[in-house]
Amino acid sequence: METSYSSYQEIELIEAFRAGNEQAFTEVYKRLYKRVYLFASKYVTQPADAQDLTAETFVQLWNRRSDFHNLDGIAAFLHVTVRNKCFNLLKHQNMKEDKKEELLQLLNEQNTEDFYLERVQSELLHRIYAEVDKLPPRMREIFLLSYREGLKPAEIAAKLQLRVQTVTNQRVSAVRLLQQALRQDPLAIILLVMLTEGPGLLS
Repeated sequence: METSYSSYQEIELIEAFRAGNEQAFTEVYKRLYKRVYLFASKYVTQPADAQDLTAETFVQLWNRRSDFHNLDGIAAFLHVTVRNKCFNLLKHQNMKEDKKEELLQLLNEQNTEDFYLERVQSELLHRIYAEVDKLPPRMREIFLLSYREGLKPAEIAAKLQLRVQTVTNQRVSAVRLLQQALRQDPLAIILLVMLTEGPGLLS
């Protein structure tokens, strides 16, 4: 039976990853793939190229897995590696010289700190969603319809055939339960508050 590492603490995940556990690698891949791919797709013109560069970057990560002791180090390595791959591809691509120079300049200006901050937000969202999944089914549904889909209480009430006040109460209760569950993680609470200030932000 395969082990799921989706809810594992970072230290346990990294230990398994360093030991060559493929399920742990899959979890690292899931957490960071989108960020690496979106970075590559900003600079290369073809989606297939962005996918290839991202795949090659993760292959290099796997080959050097014993070098890493935390997700911050992995994120930094992925950023530098995919940036270099984009740089090399752009230098050999046929495109207008001014466009090529513009993209190369943007790549040179990119820094690991920006990539790291995006990774932190991704990790916090992962933490929040783990707690959202623990909410009672109806409350979870209302929470996601409200803060992920951006529906108003009246729209949710009509969709689920509930009273508007019931929807409002469930939303308030969901946020309160999440804040309680995340009380040991101040950054996650701050992000939760930011996300629930407006509709359609939790994605």
